[in-house]
Amino acid sequence: MFQKIAICITMLCVFLCGCTTPLSEKTGSVNITSSPSGAEVYLDSDYHGTTPNIIHAVPAGNYMIEVRERGYQTWYQNITVDSGSTIAVSSSLVPRAVSIPTSIPTILPIITKRTVPEIHIGGYWTYPATRSFTNPEPLLVHVEGSNVGDADARIVTTSANMYLNGQQICWTPVYLGTIKAGGHATADTMMPCTLPSDANSQNLLIAFENVVVTP
Repeated sequence: MFQKIAICITMLCVFLCGCTTPLSEKTGSVNITSSPSGAEVYLDSDYHGTTPNIIHAVPAGNYMIEVRERGYQTWYQNITVDSGSTIAVSSSLVPRAVSIPTSIPTILPIITKRTVPEIHIGGYWTYPATRSFTNPEPLLVHVEGSNVGDADARIVTTSANMYLNGQQICWTPVYLGTIKAGGHATADTMMPCTLPSDANSQNLLIAFENVVVTP
């Protein structure tokens, strides 16, 4: 009797082991550094600590990596994670221009603070859903602007500049319109860009510069 029970238990264990073999997931890693270090890292908007950092077990595929640090412009880059490999990403952060409120002296020795808008610009680029593979090739540019100041910005414009290995290769103006104090605005535009044969999502960098604010 006990021998039959032991045989049944053995067969059940073999069956369960055969049914619970896990499927291996194809993943890679992302090694992210920044200058200065200690910046926040986001992979497709998900927070992954601060630099320097290695993000493990990332499913193979395309991602948008974002590096944020107080006092610096947000840094973006499209990356491709391959199975079984580690991609090294290095970001060099650009200091953000600081708006200094002016003071107006009055008859009395009192300094009055003048309210001003303070605009922060960020965004990214990507290929359209359907690529034309022409040259120049149209690229989709997404821009986000926020007003952290205490006055409305009546008109906000900026320039989306595309760089390849540090050299500017194309640009397009972006109009964000009115951004109220504490408000937010977004814009999407197409930027035709003549891409060299060695251009890819890892050596192309977009920067939002020449921000013009009309109070």
